[in-house]
Amino acid sequence: MNNSLLQEKVQSQKPAILAYLQNLWIAVAQIQNEDLLLQTFVHKSFSADYKDTWNHNERLEFVGDGILGAVINKMLFLNNPTMPESELTLYKIALVREEILAEVARDIHLDTMLFVSRGEERSEGRKKDSILSDALEALIGFLYIELGTEEVEKFIAKYIYSKFVGLQKTSVKSYKTIVQELVEKEFKVIPEYIDTEVDIDDKGNVLKYKSDIYLSSEKKNEGFGTNKKKAQEDAAKNYYLAISNKKNSTDT
Repeated sequence: MNNSLLQEKVQSQKPAILAYLQNLWIAVAQIQNEDLLLQTFVHKSFSADYKDTWNHNERLEFVGDGILGAVINKMLFLNNPTMPESELTLYKIALVREEILAEVARDIHLDTMLFVSRGEERSEGRKKDSILSDALEALIGFLYIELGTEEVEKFIAKYIYSKFVGLQKTSVKSYKTIVQELVEKEFKVIPEYIDTEVDIDDKGNVLKYKSDIYLSSEKKNEGFGTNKKKAQEDAAKNYYLAISNKKNSTDT
């Protein structure tokens, strides 16, 4: 399919996308940049099905990641005046964690609006935490660029920061902290993370990092993220889940 047909396919969904956003109480009447609006919902894999490319949402994800972190920091700071910095950091990490963002994306049915490749459709890509969390960050990036700070803060407060109450009832630790405590106890070593830039746009902005986790110079797993901290957290998570699954399989 050529690029004009690809654009036609995406454009045909504009009324449904606007209705979807309106149901989320987003001020759709203020949206001016409809191309950027549609780009928000296009996963990188989608253009792989076509001869020519269509702008996908990865750059918006880059923006949304930064805005989400800043807004969550502000809300935690203002709403918890006696909480020490160490706890603020842990709750921030928890609130922007991939699993939480994917849960929010499912809560608002964002998965139903995404354009993904045929391959991702076959592998149930719409259900993947990574695709859903990235799409939510892209939506946040769009809201910030197109509608401004007030609108994006309202969205984050309603759908993401609202998870804070539930998190307060659980023990909050980052995967990096969990992994470090585990390997120090079991192997008497400290994990090492080696980061590389894997996706850079034409202007030199790094859109995605890869982080490899090593124990005693041996690579154990890897992770990806829009900044080094997220990539390291993803690598720690993948390593932790791998060793947990291995332990569970040996116990059964």
